[in-house]
Amino acid sequence: MKFLFGGLVGRLLSLAVLAVIVAGVGWYFFIREDNEAQKSAADITDEVRIAAGQTATPAATSPAGSPGSGATAPAATSAALAEGASTHAGKSYRIIEDQSEAWYLANEKLARLPTGSTAKGTTNKITGEFHLTEDGLNPSKATTFTVDLASITSDNSRRDERMRGALETSKYPSTTFTATNITGLPAEFGSADTILQLTGTLDLHGVQKSVPWELKVKRDGDILSVLGTTTFNYADFNISKPEIAGVVSVEEDVILQVQLFIQEL
Repeated sequence: MKFLFGGLVGRLLSLAVLAVIVAGVGWYFFIREDNEAQKSAADITDEVRIAAGQTATPAATSPAGSPGSGATAPAATSAALAEGASTHAGKSYRIIEDQSEAWYLANEKLARLPTGSTAKGTTNKITGEFHLTEDGLNPSKATTFTVDLASITSDNSRRDERMRGALETSKYPSTTFTATNITGLPAEFGSADTILQLTGTLDLHGVQKSVPWELKVKRDGDILSVLGTTTFNYADFNISKPEIAGVVSVEEDVILQVQLFIQEL
C-alpha cells in the first residue's frame, strides 16, 4: 500500500512538473491544433475581384437572344473569338495586395510530450509581378515577389517574437524570390489547377540560395490564383532555430507557401 501510494505521488509530481513546463511555454501548445499545408489554389472570390478594381460577380441574367430576353444574340466577332483564344504569351501580372498571403508551417515538439504540433505564421504583406512569354519567363522583366517577414503573426505573440528574433527582422525585414525559370506552362490557364515548376533565387536572412517551387495555377477572367509551395532549411540560410533548449524543439525543415492572386496588367 505504501509502495502504491508513493508511486501515485511520484506520478502526480511528474504531472505537476509537466504542467509547469506547459504553462511556461503555453504559447507553443496553448490549444494544440495541427496546421496543414494548403493543397490547391484558392477560389477567386468577390472580395478579391473588388480589391482588383472589378465588380463582384453579377447575378445570373437571361443572355441576349434567349427566350424572354427580348433581344437577339449578336454574332460572335473575330475579336471576341481571338480574346477567348488568347494565351498568356507576353502578359504581365501584378500581385493583388492585401488579398494574397504567405505563411510558414513549422513542426514543434514540447519536451516529454509524445507528439508535436505544426505552427503557422501568416502575413498578407506580399508584393511582386510575374512576366510571361509563350515559352516561359520574360527575360527583359524580372519576375519577383517580396514578403514582409516582420509582419508575420501566428496564434501566439511569444512565438512571433522568437521567430522574428531568429530571422533578425530588424536587420532583414523581408525576403525576396527572383524567378529564373518556369516549366509546364499550358497554352492557357483554366478553371482547374495547372501544376508548374518555378525555380529561382531566394534572398533570406542575407543569404541567397536556389529554391524550387511547385505552383498550382487556375484562372478566372483576368485574375490568376497561384498556390506556391517550397521547403527550406534553417541552416541553409544561417538561421538559428526558434526553439528553447530542453523545453521546445523545432524541426530543421520549414514549409513556405504563398497564396497569390495576380491580376493581368
